[in-house]
Amino acid sequence: MFASISAAPVADRIAVPDAPEAGPLTEDEQDQEPSEREKSLMLHLSNVSHACNHFQNQMLTMLYPFIMAELGMSYTDLGVLSAIRSVITALSQGSLGFLTPFVSRCKILGYSNFGIAIGTFLSGMAGGFPMLVVARCVSALGSSAQHPVGYSILASYFPKTRGSVIALNTSASNVGTLIATPLATVMLIVLGWRQIFFVVAFISIIMGVVYLLFRDYGNPNRAGSGRTRLTQGFTSYKRVMKNRNMMIMAAVFMVGAAGAEGGVNNTYFAPHLANDFGYTALMIGILITAINVGQIAGPIFFGRLSDRMSRTGVLQTSLALSAVGTLWVAWQGPNVAVLFLGLLIYSSVTSSRGTLTQAIVADTASDEDRDAAFSLYFFLGFLSQPFWLLVTGVLMDNAGFSLAVSRLSVSYLVAIILLFFVKDLRSRRAAAAP
Repeated sequence: MFASISAAPVADRIAVPDAPEAGPLTEDEQDQEPSEREKSLMLHLSNVSHACNHFQNQMLTMLYPFIMAELGMSYTDLGVLSAIRSVITALSQGSLGFLTPFVSRCKILGYSNFGIAIGTFLSGMAGGFPMLVVARCVSALGSSAQHPVGYSILASYFPKTRGSVIALNTSASNVGTLIATPLATVMLIVLGWRQIFFVVAFISIIMGVVYLLFRDYGNPNRAGSGRTRLTQGFTSYKRVMKNRNMMIMAAVFMVGAAGAEGGVNNTYFAPHLANDFGYTALMIGILITAINVGQIAGPIFFGRLSDRMSRTGVLQTSLALSAVGTLWVAWQGPNVAVLFLGLLIYSSVTSSRGTLTQAIVADTASDEDRDAAFSLYFFLGFLSQPFWLLVTGVLMDNAGFSLAVSRLSVSYLVAIILLFFVKDLRSRRAAAAP
């Protein structure tokens, strides 16, 4: 499928202000250019790795009701856990742009997967709420590299079809999400939640080993002394922070409109279905599967559309549909058939928005600044997420699920307004080229 994808000419890139125009490729740059086979292998590796990452996160949706019951946790406790984990993720992601000038991106992803394995194993050993928080934070440190570093590699490999490739990677990760729900449901029949953590920890160990076997292409300049490379990192961050498009996209993420529903889906949906509607674990698994199925199709459709049309226009359409779908799910009663359909539509539109904003970030930054751009984007976005997760947890305890989830639709409308100030500088003709 990706045999025909090749690197785009420099003219197809959107560079930050004052970025130098690229001339003919040097001999060293030609040596670094990946072959079509290497591109395909990296895409498959990134897809599988992202899917495994989502698998481990999504299985928590099914485990949380049992964890909460055994450890005596409230919805507010769950919000605190998610908020602390989100802060750790944000801080880690914000530093990755400084790390890539020193360490291969493939090595970063390899060692990060080992961190996920350690955190997952410790989660199964948690004897109380404090230890669970520590364990999930260790896992968060490991998983934080997947988005900024993984997307940076893909954006370097596929400059002309970033929307489609990032969307495919997101959909592949959602396959892991889809598998996690029914598999966790079945595993809960024969295993306890602690044993499930122990079993899945080995997945991350395998992924870490595989990443260490790959080479990093399109990597930042790692020449010079340590001080020179550190200065290079600071300079990249400064250029990114002066870019208007970049900061607006970070603001879109910060108001909760580029992935905040992910925290709600993973944290609060299963407890809501269990406690408010009284559904069994099997029925909860079926309904959560509806969310996961929608998350596979939506990003691919909107991602391909954004490669051929204005990305900002496609993103605004997605946001408007997300607001409608969110209100439907928020106020839907316990009718299983209608709820299943609502969750399917809701997830298909909301899951596409994050990939579209990430494609705009990739368009905005030059090759040398892309690691810093993704790092800053995810740092600012995840830095605000603890606030929204805590707000949702408090609203769940005091006002109920409907009002707690309805607040997401307001953030989507705010994001639509912000996007009117974004300039889509890509050439539509170049974007539509095969």
